[in-house]
Amino acid sequence: MRGTALINPVIVCKPGSRQRLKDRAMPAILRGFALISTIVLGGRAIGLACTLVARLLGDGGTISFRLADGSIFTTNVTDRYWLYYLLLRQEYEPDIDLFLGKALKPQDSFLDCGANLGLWSIAAARIIKSRASIIAVEASSRTFALLKNNWERNGRTFTTCHRAIGIRTGELLSFFSSTADHASATLVENLSPADAEAEKVTTVSVLDLLADQRNRKDNPDALIFIKLDVEGMERDILSTLGPLSNRDIIIIYEDHGSERNHVTQKVLELGYSAVFLGDDGTFEPITSDCLSRLGEIKSEAAKGYNFLAFAPKGAAANRVNSIVYA
Repeated sequence: MRGTALINPVIVCKPGSRQRLKDRAMPAILRGFALISTIVLGGRAIGLACTLVARLLGDGGTISFRLADGSIFTTNVTDRYWLYYLLLRQEYEPDIDLFLGKALKPQDSFLDCGANLGLWSIAAARIIKSRASIIAVEASSRTFALLKNNWERNGRTFTTCHRAIGIRTGELLSFFSSTADHASATLVENLSPADAEAEKVTTVSVLDLLADQRNRKDNPDALIFIKLDVEGMERDILSTLGPLSNRDIIIIYEDHGSERNHVTQKVLELGYSAVFLGDDGTFEPITSDCLSRLGEIKSEAAKGYNFLAFAPKGAAANRVNSIVYA
């Protein structure tokens, strides 16, 4: 989907009209190759093609994209995960993009828990002007170094935190991350990829991050958005956050297509309301009496599906309902 609210990536062109033409032509050629590859080869070689094109368009081993508001997002030319979305599809999680573009307000806070390279923190800073109200939390040292580069390139418009999201703050735990794919990183060893390397990281709890934001809050209408991307830890983290005492938070979480023990079922058991985010910007409330619907929604085993969780009553529910039922 082109023209999404906050991301809408465009390659940063180098000086010179000939180079600008090349920067525009190569992605179009890549999309043509991807279509042919999908039809003929079942999609094989698309990742390699993305890397080859990025090498041609990149600068010193990296490639940069200008987002909708002029912010810059940079990744390595070998990073097939980000290249697939930003270079080939020219979008990233349009469901979240559209929702945040409608839901975020300047007085809000944004906790990017499992921030990766910081794309959502960069996007949130388009709306939230206080850098102390946007916290990008990332555990992997390799990934955090790339996150810091994006932080610097965007004028330090948010706050970085080199920690792992845990149940309690201050624990020293092993964090497992792939040497080749930074999207596969987790505190849960049996979910780690085959090439994972372990490093010791200190944890920070979402409860403590929330407390810090509430201590700073001076606007009664401010909400705290939590983007929760913690492979395999979702249920444990959510269990620390009761809805009755957290009516000012909106949690954006992933329910993976390969998992039949739905995270959303745990969300509902805790007493939260749940809403499925469609890629086309639609919303679908999920209730405990229609859990079979999750099996229909999560039709692709390799895909992550995004949902919202929020207390049924209070400021967060009012904000979400004003959008869902607009």
